[in-house]
Amino acid sequence: MKIRTVVAALLTVSALGFAITHAQTMKSDTMGSAMTTVSKFMTVNAPTTGTFEIQTKSDGSRVLAIKNLKTEAGPDLHVYLYAGAIPSKTAKNVKATKFVDLGKLAAPFKGNYNYSVPANTKLEQFKSVIIWCDVAKVTFAGANLK
Repeated sequence: MKIRTVVAALLTVSALGFAITHAQTMKSDTMGSAMTTVSKFMTVNAPTTGTFEIQTKSDGSRVLAIKNLKTEAGPDLHVYLYAGAIPSKTAKNVKATKFVDLGKLAAPFKGNYNYSVPANTKLEQFKSVIIWCDVAKVTFAGANLK
């Protein structure tokens, strides 16, 4: 009977130690983030609201975090880091300027989104973040990268 009690106590202490270590790891990952200034999206061809910031995690990886986004639905929307200023309403060839496609913007086109920034990306080479519709060849919205 005593052996079972000792084994149960050891298992409880071991599980508690894991939970504490796991909680500390999660805390250090979120607490170790450094963030840039928050930038607001501006409407270009589609009414758009929301903000973004670039977060640097404690492991050095970076994430473009979009918060409270609301834009119109569109086919084949992408989020780009863009080397130029926010394109004008009539710009049709943004791909002629250096850009990094961070990924597709998925339905429902509102809410919070996170995009990994490739490790070799030099943010100082980019001036804006844009939401680009590849089918219609229009910029839905953009924000200055600070």
